[in-house]
Amino acid sequence: MMKRMLAYIIILGAVLGTFVFTADSVSAQSIEDLQAELEKLELERKSIDSDASDAEAEIAANEERQAEVNQKITEIDGELATTAANLETKQNEINQTTQEITRIEGSIAETEAEIEQTELDIEQLGEEIEDLTERIAERDILLKNRLRSIQQNGGDINYLEVLLGSQSFGDFLNRITAVNKIMDSDKSIMDAQQADKEQLEENKVLVEEKQEQLIADKAKLDQEQTELENQRGVLVAQQQELTNLQAQLNEQRSDQANYMVQLEGEHEELEEYTVTLADQQDIKRKEAAALERAIQIAEEEAAKRAEEARLAQLAQEQEEGSSGNQGGSSTPPASGGNSGGGGTILGWPASTRRTTSSFGYRTHPITGQQMSFHRGLDIAESGNQDIYAAEAGVVAAVYTENGPGMRGYGDAILITHYLNINGTNRQVTTLYAHLRAGTTQVSVGDTVSRGQKIAMMGNTGNSTGQHLHFEVHLGGWSPSNAVNPANYLY
Repeated sequence: MMKRMLAYIIILGAVLGTFVFTADSVSAQSIEDLQAELEKLELERKSIDSDASDAEAEIAANEERQAEVNQKITEIDGELATTAANLETKQNEINQTTQEITRIEGSIAETEAEIEQTELDIEQLGEEIEDLTERIAERDILLKNRLRSIQQNGGDINYLEVLLGSQSFGDFLNRITAVNKIMDSDKSIMDAQQADKEQLEENKVLVEEKQEQLIADKAKLDQEQTELENQRGVLVAQQQELTNLQAQLNEQRSDQANYMVQLEGEHEELEEYTVTLADQQDIKRKEAAALERAIQIAEEEAAKRAEEARLAQLAQEQEEGSSGNQGGSSTPPASGGNSGGGGTILGWPASTRRTTSSFGYRTHPITGQQMSFHRGLDIAESGNQDIYAAEAGVVAAVYTENGPGMRGYGDAILITHYLNINGTNRQVTTLYAHLRAGTTQVSVGDTVSRGQKIAMMGNTGNSTGQHLHFEVHLGGWSPSNAVNPANYLY
């Protein structure tokens, strides 16, 4: 379907012409040829209608696919937006986890510093405990000596003897004061001894408890750090998955966007194709009208010839009757078309015979394309140059540079002829292109004679300078029907 569509786009604006007869070409065979052409044309019109229907169906299918692709792109855009939001959320979670890990690492450092300080405190406390232990031991020795002395000397009795041995009341008071001081000293030693022992036990318990707590705190922080590191590893893996998903979605969206461009291009080609088919259908309608007209002219001409033959026969019979000819009647000579045999010679289509480009392959003068096929003959000259109809015929189409029709040819005229070529009646179409704007002197349906002026040489359309592009087609206008004009020009 696409290959056929491209072929139709290439021949956009192809025109199949109408027919005109010379006086000696009308025959029953000519009418049969025209009717055969009309039947062929009707088949072509039906084929174009079928192609147009197929094109419309393809356009509808293309539009449906475009809608599906648009929906897919919308869905992918939604997934991309969700993925981007998830990525942002995941990054925030990673940042928060990293911050928490940093905080815990700081706490671990502080705890390790406290543990180190506690170990120093324990070391210092150990020294204090050693000093305290020495003092307690010294006091134990002192107390043991005191107790031993008391035991040996009778204890409180010695204090009594000291008091009773006073020489005077003043001496008694002095002795009482001394005894009290000794007793207070002993009591102080014992109290200090007891306090030091209790403090020693308390310090040991506090330091051990603090050390145990710090060790437990550090173990907890180490566990939290390990858990957070694992959590961060999971988050980073999830983030990588989301990044991969985002890349896949971007690739899918790119593929869908490229597919949409392809569909839009196909849609544009299909639209151009339908325009081409519409142009061709319009051409077919014009040709059908021209064929019907040609058949009518042929039938009228045939009837006229038959009547002339009948009258001639009647006149001959009357003449023979009056002369008394008893030999019977003779058959009149049959009339008919020129059998040709030497081919058709077309008249030169311009007031100048200077040619600049022949029929066949060449380098395109505008695009520079190598081996570009030139379907006509270029005749060029400056100044005012007249353009003539190469043969009698009917104007099939007239185009202007800015109007619809034959793209690139600018102002152009198509004339269709029905001529005797080598003894066979054939349709011939001639094309006159790049005409000067506003100089066309004929309209569609006009009958023209050989050598009649129809326009002036110009430079409209895709042209590099003033010239006439002249084409000859055996049949309707079509790239496949083009022949070398030089073989048919006089």
